Amino acid sequence: MGSTAAKRVAAVLGGLAVLAGVTSCGSSAKPAPTPPSSPAANSASASPSPDPSAKAKTDVLAAYKAFTDYKTAAFTSGRADPTRQSQVSSGDAYQSLAQDLFRAEQEGVLYKGTEVTHPQVTAVDLTASPQKATLTDCLDTSAWTAVFSATGANAAASGQPTHVFYNIAAAQATDGTWRITEYTPDRGRTC
Repeated sequence: MGSTAAKRVAAVLGGLAVLAGVTSCGSSAKPAPTPPSSPAANSASASPSPDPSAKAKTDVLAAYKAFTDYKTAAFTSGRADPTRQSQVSSGDAYQSLAQDLFRAEQEGVLYKGTEVTHPQVTAVDLTASPQKATLTDCLDTSAWTAVFSATGANAAASGQPTHVFYNIAAAQATDGTWRITEYTPDRGRTC
């Protein structure tokens, strides 16, 4: 490339550089405004409010799981925890569980294995004060064995059913959490 051509290219490039600097630093042009979002776009992105009944059912099932987890831990360890027990149960369920745990401790009985639950929420009353719910469960105890803690020998009475139907009630406590309030076997029903 000749020196004249090189000078022209340099001049053009220099001019472009100056022009780019002027437009980027001193430009009075305003950026294009962002178009406002449409109401339809805003409402589509907002999540619908949850169904209170569905949320209550989910909360009740979680409360029942916490109750059965505590019950399993207490019977397999042989140690009740009244504070934890009061967080998952109240009323008749609390009393009945406390009596069963005391009886097992007095007889030197522990449990091994796990119970398998199949709970279903059958009703929720959100107009009651406190709010209430009822559940049923077909408890599978085939892998849940009573043993004497001193010897490990089987402590289960013969002829015990391995599937027991339970009627369960729950109520919402003043702190907003749910507690199991009744936990009653229904030996007249099979599952």
